[in-house]
Amino acid sequence: MMLWQRFLMSLNRIYAIVLKELAVILGDKGSRVVLIVPVFAQAILFGYGATFNLERVPWTLLDESHSSVSAEVIRRVEGTGVFDLQRNAVSLADFEQSIDKAESLVGVYFPNDFARSGVMMVVTDARNSTTAGIALGYLYSIVKNVNDAHGMGEGGLELRERYRWNENGITRYTIVPPLILALATIQVLLLAGLSVSREREDGSFDMMLMTPADSVEILIGKSIIPTLIACVQAFMIFAIGFWWFELPFIGSFIELGLFVLGYSVSIVGLGLAVSAMANNIQQSIVAIIFMMLPMVILSGLMTSVRAMPDWMQTLTILNPMRYSIQALRAIYFEGASLIDVLPLAWPVAFMGVISMCLASYLFRHKIVNYFCV
Repeated sequence: MMLWQRFLMSLNRIYAIVLKELAVILGDKGSRVVLIVPVFAQAILFGYGATFNLERVPWTLLDESHSSVSAEVIRRVEGTGVFDLQRNAVSLADFEQSIDKAESLVGVYFPNDFARSGVMMVVTDARNSTTAGIALGYLYSIVKNVNDAHGMGEGGLELRERYRWNENGITRYTIVPPLILALATIQVLLLAGLSVSREREDGSFDMMLMTPADSVEILIGKSIIPTLIACVQAFMIFAIGFWWFELPFIGSFIELGLFVLGYSVSIVGLGLAVSAMANNIQQSIVAIIFMMLPMVILSGLMTSVRAMPDWMQTLTILNPMRYSIQALRAIYFEGASLIDVLPLAWPVAFMGVISMCLASYLFRHKIVNYFCV
């Protein structure tokens, strides 16, 4: 047989395999959904959530000057369509409280002598330093425009900035601490999500079902290792941030560890639910990625939740990672206790109970179906 004939036969065999793989993918309903839904969902989420172009900046105003110049600056700030006034503070304590409680991303303060000195103060919540820096850039531009409009140049109005909770505005302060939870999320979802589907493919799941352990015991047993590994790796991230990058930590290490442990336990049910629903490893991986990316994008890790569109902020209510990152930053930078972050912790715990109940139901359902088959 000539060489070119063998080559053509090889191409025919490859072509047959390609058609077979295409038929398998298109013939499976789950695979068709995976090909279409994640594309649109991720594009929309990344387009609106993973952006540094601020569409909404909640801000607080304290104007003790009541001068014509301060009124002009305020008018220009509101005229941008970006800044959304949350509070018209009545005192400095009220002003600072709005920043500390994360009600506003930016606070603008015109002191009594502003008309004479031309110095205005801007305080930003630098727990998310990237977003705060962008918002500060908007205000610098406004002040420059006012100076140019009145021909004052550099000798006119002066903006003095202050970064709250991150005095130097260092970006890694924003990124590294929340990575403790981000990595815990990835590890828990991957390890728990692949546990049953992997064993179902290699046949070891059959042997486990022959043991005296019931479905709940198997579920609990499969939750422990992903949780412990997530906590160990979270500690490694903390150690790198604390000793290598020398990030300031003023909270309690024990309370931080307990919080990370509780968070890991709360989300392990999501991974186990995915594992119970998936028929193979491929489906588990796709489902985990499809779940994990929105959790990270809608958490406020990179883009402040307060700067997202209103409809996307509504979606973040269902994201346990959003509350957890807020609580972690409070423990890490503010020295908050577990009691202080309880209003943020209970939604995570509630979602954890729901996910574990769902995983338990799906687990029992799968086992019953397995034996019925």
